[in-house]
Amino acid sequence: MSLPPQALEILHHRSLNSPRAFERGLSLADRLPEARHAHEADICWVADGDSPPLLYTRHPNMMFDRLGRKAVTAGCKAGQMWRLEDALAAARGHAVVLEMKIGTGDRKVALAELVRVAALHDAPVLIDAFSLDLLEIVRAISSSTRLSVHTGRYDRERTTITAPGWPLVKTVSSDHLPVNVVSLRLYGGWHRMWPQIDAVRSAGLVPHMSRLLTPAELVEGARAPLAAIYADPQPYEVGLDALREACAERLQAGGSVQKASDKAP
Repeated sequence: MSLPPQALEILHHRSLNSPRAFERGLSLADRLPEARHAHEADICWVADGDSPPLLYTRHPNMMFDRLGRKAVTAGCKAGQMWRLEDALAAARGHAVVLEMKIGTGDRKVALAELVRVAALHDAPVLIDAFSLDLLEIVRAISSSTRLSVHTGRYDRERTTITAPGWPLVKTVSSDHLPVNVVSLRLYGGWHRMWPQIDAVRSAGLVPHMSRLLTPAELVEGARAPLAAIYADPQPYEVGLDALREACAERLQAGGSVQKASDKAP
């Protein structure tokens, strides 16, 4: 099914973190042909200099939750995670979101490997992070890679950054974000989010939204002028009928939703 530009994209949260999660994500995506679909993976790394950088799919429990090579190898054999190369091979033909998390060793070496491997994928790739430091490293490596920042607050002047590091919360100039996409997080009700969506679009960037934790929030996101929303399996499945209706309304409306930005940082 060929979908028009205004079709919503569903970003299946953590669906590419393991073979089992990806199988479920594919099944859920097939049940909603009225939307585009992409599969998200959390990316950690080991770049200790002893061997080539090892990138793997895993959502850490805390900022100090880093694995060594032996633990990653064991986890991959057990089907608990993937090496990045194996995850992208499984996701061939599917759009993906790679959210940079944490790792050990040289970040620049690890992220250069991330950019290299991502560039080999045969479908759209979005590299995402909460950390502005990581995004700036990737942007310095590649001017063409599509990047996204997660934030709890965006306006035309200032953006709030919350990420492991110090300080944990900081504000930066929105003019200097090295990104194409701003992934807003639903905080404090929709009345606070609509001005932020408008601000992102006015800046020539693409608005996504995450932290949609209930079926009703997913449906509201589908009806908002967002290019993509993150969805977890449980609220997606429970609210699938209402979500399908919202996506169909969006297609019938024929309105133009902002395409992926190529804005240079």
